[in-house]
Parts: sequence; structure tokens; C-alpha cells
Amino acid sequence: MNRYKKLLKNSGVFFIANMGSKLATFLLVRFYTGVLTQAEYGTADLLFSTVNLIVPIITLCITEAALRFSIDDRENRPKILTMSCAIALGGNLLLLLAAFLLWGVAPFGGHPLLFCGMSLASSLHLVTTQFTRGIGKTKLFALSGVLHTVLQIGFNILFLLPPLSWGITGYLWASLLANAVTVMIVFFGGRLWEYLTPVFDKAYLKEMLIYSCPLIPNQLCWQLMHSSSRYVIVFVLSEAANGLYAAASKLPTIISVVSHIFFQAWQLSSVDEAKSADKAHFYSKVFTILAMVLTCGTSFCFVILQPLYGVFVDASYYEGWRCTPYLFIGVLFSCYSGFIGTNYVAMKKTKGAFFTTVVGAVLNIVLNLVLVPLCGIIGSAIATAVAYAVTWLVRAWDTRKFVTVHYGVRDFILPTVLLCTQATLLTLNVTSWIPQAVVFVAIVALYGKDIVALLKQGAGMGKQLLRKKKG
Repeated sequence: MNRYKKLLKNSGVFFIANMGSKLATFLLVRFYTGVLTQAEYGTADLLFSTVNLIVPIITLCITEAALRFSIDDRENRPKILTMSCAIALGGNLLLLLAAFLLWGVAPFGGHPLLFCGMSLASSLHLVTTQFTRGIGKTKLFALSGVLHTVLQIGFNILFLLPPLSWGITGYLWASLLANAVTVMIVFFGGRLWEYLTPVFDKAYLKEMLIYSCPLIPNQLCWQLMHSSSRYVIVFVLSEAANGLYAAASKLPTIISVVSHIFFQAWQLSSVDEAKSADKAHFYSKVFTILAMVLTCGTSFCFVILQPLYGVFVDASYYEGWRCTPYLFIGVLFSCYSGFIGTNYVAMKKTKGAFFTTVVGAVLNIVLNLVLVPLCGIIGSAIATAVAYAVTWLVRAWDTRKFVTVHYGVRDFILPTVLLCTQATLLTLNVTSWIPQAVVFVAIVALYGKDIVALLKQGAGMGKQLLRKKKG
């Protein structure tokens, strides 16, 4: 299959798998901000961030090995799933034994056992879905994403609305149960028990861990880049301020939805193309298309940001809108970093992912400590954007030994500068839609040739599919 068609096909499958959950996350913010106070929402956000921070450590990032090794090692797939589950269960058992230490410690409060349950469900969810994706059962993977969304919405409605009205506890239970039920659906729907084996191959496990363990500090630093701002905001300001920031950070999921879906397909393509002779041209072309879609999408969001934000959150959270523009910029550069970072996965050189992420994580923490006391939550948004931009720059330089991606002036540098100008104007409270619209038109004009070419290519592929169906 043509590599572009394969990438497009996989993107379509993963679009089905993820669009519902990501869109639900976006749409449910209005619901959450209506039933939870700023302090409750801020505490819950910090708790979820901590789960995401701990899971890579206690699982030794074995979920990443479950995906990567299952893609091209059919013979050892039973070992891969069995040992991945064993590592995930063992790590969560250790966390459970240490649960009493978390009792009464912020932000866990009276939720340490619930925290452990969330960690276990999240770990097994990652193992089973990543393995399912790796062995090519993409339709089941897609279905699991849809069902997870339905479960998440259903449990939240059940637990947060009357007569239960469990507040933050219900919010946490909804996440735990949605993950747990999805694990069972994937396990039985994919007949994963057929891949379980009593054989425990220490040599093969060592090979998997050599791949996954360098990703622990990488994942840790990556999560710190995402979460450190939350801890600084709570420490310097308050849980309520973090609630405002958490609500504002959900709006850029509009952009991360597109990139996350794409990266799941791109990760498979990058492995396939790792040794191709013209991969530099392929990578550069795909990056240009990605940058075009994300930049134009973000620019349009800036044009309608204020009215959109008023619909997006409850009125009591509206004052947090001004930190949103630079959170968008941060998400954008996070996407670029993720694109470049697939080189480390494809080449199984995961140490590079760690060293490049450390730079961004340290910078993010330092800038948050400096800017949050000075500028409040806006300072945290700026710190995050700068840290992700620096991470992308370092990765772009470091991965030249694998492949050279070309960043053009017209199709990347100028549009990015214009986008940052839009963000700065909004942050400075220049809210008129006219300058925002002018910049948006300028960005679209810069990408004019690429947009026309992409539309033509899409139309051509559509005609080919229609011909095949008729034939």
C-alpha cells in the first residue's frame, strides 16, 4: 500500500478511536465547571496529573514496549503481553502497599485508595490498548475508544448529578470505572487471553526493559512539563487558581485531538519508513501538512476565542481565558516535539528522548517558579509554551542523525511568528476580532499552495475509492 494512503487509512481508524473521547473531554468541561467549584476542579486536575506522573514510573514504561515490540515480533507476542501485564500489576501492588503514606497528603486528601485504583485501571488500559494496536487489531482499538467515551460520560452523569451528587469523589470514580470496563471489553473482545502464557522469559524481558526504561525519565519529564505548572500554581496561588488554569488548558484539546489521532498512525508509519532511502522527503512533507493544519486551526480558534470560551466554561471560570492563547502555543510545539520524537521510537534509541525532554522540563519548572509569582496563571502558560518550543528545537537538532526534516520560511517559520503575534495580542487584552482575522487570512495565504495541493490530492483519492467500490 502507498505509504501516504496507509498513513491516511490508519489516521482514519484512530480518528474513530479517539475523536469521541477527546471531543467528550472538550464538551464536558462546561458540565464539570458547572457542578464542581474552582477548588474542587483544581484538586481533581492535580490528582489526575499525579496519576499520569506516577504510572510511567511504576510500570517502567512497559506499555511503550508492548506497542513497539508487538508490531514486528509476532512470534513473541504472548510473552510481550504476559510480561507487560505482570510488570503493570507488580508496580501497582507496590503503590498499594505504600498507599498509607499518601493518607492526608495534598492533593490526595482522603482518596489514597481511589488514587491507587485509578492508577491500576489506567495502567492496564494502556497495556491492553497499546498491545491491541501493535498486533493490528485497529478496529477493536477504535471501538474501545468509542466505548470508553460513552462510559466516561455515563458514569459522570450518574455520579455528579442528583440524586448522588458525589462531587470530586464521583468525578474520580467515573474515570476509574470507565478505564476498568474498557480493559475488560478489550481483553475479551480481542481474545487477549489467548496471548497469555506461563512462560516468563527473563532475557526477552530484559530486552523490553532496555527499550522502555530510558523512557521512564522521558515520560516523567514530559509529564512534569505538563503538570509542574499545576503544582506551582497551587503552591504559590491556590487550588481555585489551578481550577481556572485547568479549565483553560482543556480548550487547546481542540488542537491536541488532531495531533494525538495523527501520531498514533504516524508512529506506525515512522517504524515502517525508518530505513527507507527517501525518508527525509517523506518526513518533511508530512510535517509541512501537520504544521499547516494545526497552525490554521489554532489561528482560527484565536479569532473566535472569547465567544467560544464563554460557551466552553461556566461563567465563574471565565476570567481564566487570557492564559489560553499561550496554552494553545504550548500544545502546538508539544505536537511538533512529538512528531520529531517518533524518530527515537522508530530507531529504538530512547535515551535521546529522555535527554531532550529533560531540557524542557527543567526550563518549565524554572520559568514557572519565576513567572507565576509575577504574572499569575498567565505566567505559567507562557512558561509552558517556551518550554515546549525549546524541547522541539533541541529534538529537531538532535534527530538530524536519524533524518533531516526541512522547515521552510513560508510554510513554517512565518506562519508560526504570525501565530505567536496573535497569542500575544490576546494575552495583552487586545480582543478586537479584526486584527485576529487579518492575521488568520495572512496565515492561510502563506499556506495557499499547500492547501490547494492537499485538497486536490484528497479529491483524487476520493475518486479512486469510489471507482473501487463501483468496480
